[in-house]
Amino acid sequence: MKPNFLYLGGDKCGSTWLHRLLSLHPDTGLPTSKELFFFDRYFERGTDWYTRQFEGLDAPRVGEICHDYLYSPVALERIANFFEDDAVFLIFLRNPYLRTISHHRYLQRIGKTTRSLDAALETHTGLTSHSLYLRPVQQAINLLGRDRIKILKFEDLASDPLQFGQSVSDALGIRFIADLPYQDRVLEGSSARSAGLVRILRSAGWRLRDAGLQSLVGSVKSHPLVERLLFQGGSARTSSQDARMTPRIADLVRQFHDEVIGLEEVCGLDFSDWRETLESVAAPDNQ
Repeated sequence: MKPNFLYLGGDKCGSTWLHRLLSLHPDTGLPTSKELFFFDRYFERGTDWYTRQFEGLDAPRVGEICHDYLYSPVALERIANFFEDDAVFLIFLRNPYLRTISHHRYLQRIGKTTRSLDAALETHTGLTSHSLYLRPVQQAINLLGRDRIKILKFEDLASDPLQFGQSVSDALGIRFIADLPYQDRVLEGSSARSAGLVRILRSAGWRLRDAGLQSLVGSVKSHPLVERLLFQGGSARTSSQDARMTPRIADLVRQFHDEVIGLEEVCGLDFSDWRETLESVAAPDNQ
């Protein structure tokens, strides 16, 4: 079956929660692997290969959840050419400063950095670029059409998961099923038991994807025993540094604030809560 919906992004905005919920919903069909990375990394495999990843899925909405597509102009163009007019594209957005902090903690969690947020900004460009939504969202709207794109705020998921589940169901045009585990949270505060082992397994996962074994990677990643073996509870070691304002971070927060104003105009949505938070964070008293 040809897919008819995609989660485009953002990153660290609730995609794992969405995957867990839709994998349990009878009106949606997902491939075994959460992310196929077809439109940005494996497009040379051809659209027949991509369509085969959805074989056997029989549901009103069949699709993929891949948080990287939003940030790739090439992927967005390919998506526009592949999907039919009835397709729906989901975008979840999060306060950009808080998304950056979450991304930083994730990099610590998987052992890719032990540096403070300020220092990590130098080497991990995605901390910044994946929080600058204006340009990619505008590109998505231009290529896919505003009427087919459903934009939801991560903060609404955090404050009322049940209502957020209703909004997702409405966006996809599927039934709202109240007894799904909407309240289940994806914990961000766990840390790797062995950063070296996590790096090795992640590298092995990419090699398996390169070999066309996405389903195997998806099965392993989603197994609860793997999560328990690799990660342990507890906040990230340097989480206290996330709140320490530096000149570099203050400049970034001001950039986020300017972007949010433009994003409101492009999306037609209210992000005043983000603006208020960013203004508070960047206030002189916090520097």
